[in-house]
Parts: sequence; C-alpha cells; structure tokens
Amino acid sequence: MKTPIQKARAHGLELAIGASAVVLFFVLWEVITQSVRMPYFPPPSVIFENAVSKWFGGPWYSLFLTETGAQQLLPSVGRMLVGWGIAVVLGVVLGFVVGLYPRIAAFFYPAIEFMRNLPPAALLPIFLLILGVGDGMKVAFIALTVVWPILLNTIDGVGSVEQTQLDSARAYNIRWTRVLRSIILPSALPKIFAGLRVSLSLALILMVVSEMMAATNGIGFEILLGQRTFRIVDMWSGIVVLSALGVLLNIAIQALESRSLRWHRGARA
Repeated sequence: MKTPIQKARAHGLELAIGASAVVLFFVLWEVITQSVRMPYFPPPSVIFENAVSKWFGGPWYSLFLTETGAQQLLPSVGRMLVGWGIAVVLGVVLGFVVGLYPRIAAFFYPAIEFMRNLPPAALLPIFLLILGVGDGMKVAFIALTVVWPILLNTIDGVGSVEQTQLDSARAYNIRWTRVLRSIILPSALPKIFAGLRVSLSLALILMVVSEMMAATNGIGFEILLGQRTFRIVDMWSGIVVLSALGVLLNIAIQALESRSLRWHRGARA
C-alpha cells in the first residue's frame, strides 16, 4: 500500500507528464503554423492573444470579461446551466421513481431506450418548429436531450442497492424517508455523478449546436459568424474559449463529486 507521500509524488508525476504533453502539442502547432503559414490554421500564439483581448481583456469588476465576452459568453453559460439543471432534476427524480418500482421500469424502459438513441441534432428542427428560436427553445433542447445519461445512471444506481441493506432496514422498521436518504441515495450517488459528468459535457456540445442553428448571440453564434465572415482568428479564439469553459466545468463537477463521495473512496480503501 502506498504512503501519502508516495501517492502525492505519483500524482505530481502524472500532472507533470500531462502538462508536458500539452506544452509539446502547442509548441509543435506553433512551429508548424509559423513555418507553413496556412491561412485557416493560425499559430496558437495569435489565437490566444486574440482570445484574451476579445473575450477576457475587461476590468476586474466585470470578471475580466470584455463587452464581447459579457454579451456572448454569459448568455451561453446561462442557457446551458439552466437546461442542465432542469435535466438533473428530471433525471434524478424520474430515475428514483423508475428504479424503485420495477413495474414502472418494465413499462417505461422500452420508450426510454428508444428516445435516448435518437441523435440530439436530429431533434433540433422539432424544437425549432414548436418553440421558435428564443432562449426557451435552447434551454428545452438542452434539458430534454441531456437528461438520458442522468436518468439511466440514476436507475442503475438505485437498482444496485444491496437487498440485504433494505431487508435489514425493513426488519428494524426504519422509516422509508430515512432509508431513502441514508441507504439508497448514498449507494446511487457514484453512478448519478457519472451521469452528471457525461450530461454536462453533452450540454456544452448541444449549447453550441443550438446557437449555430438559431441564435443572435452566444459562443456558437460567434464561432459561426467568424467562419462566415472569414475572421478565422476570431473563429479559433471562440473555439479556445469554448475549450477553456469545458475544462472549468469539468474541474467544477469533479470537485463537487470528490467532496460528495469522500465516504465512498474511504469505504473502498
């Protein structure tokens, strides 16, 4: 068994290797693009400089966002988080209902399997037809297409609770609300968080898809506008901002998961 110092060293080595790979990638990108001078592939130094000046060159009291950053980034993040939040509530609640009652699961599971296999982009015209091109359409599109990983992982997590624990709770006449809070929810949380991670990444993708199809602002709209007007550096800087947003969201969900599942790692150890 590794000591805490050995674990810290191993973790530091992994971080160093990962950071070195990223630095090497950007160095090669810079050297190749500076040498070849391809118009559609600008050097990363030019892209990063444009991204900072266009998106994050504002004063501190505006969280360093420029006017473009505030007008394009904040609406995108707001729509994505609202849609994802609705999906979390729907997926967890329905997942518990379906997971706790096998008859309901048998009735709804074929429909769930059918719906989750539909490509989200193919459903966008339906949302446009019914809800128009406003923010409500984008929020509904994100919510109703990222709900499936959360729902299925919650069903799986609730169904994986050991029957002996439930039988013991029933034998001691423990209240159902306490069983739900102290036995079922903790047992299901690891798989619920797996669904949350997948759905958050999917929500980011669908946010961009919806903004490229029908929007007047947002990161996806800005990337598409840069491509259509041949402002290639602006297009690439929007992609960089989108990637940075994805990294920050992933770090946030991992931190929340790590804090919520400390007991789980301790039990496995």
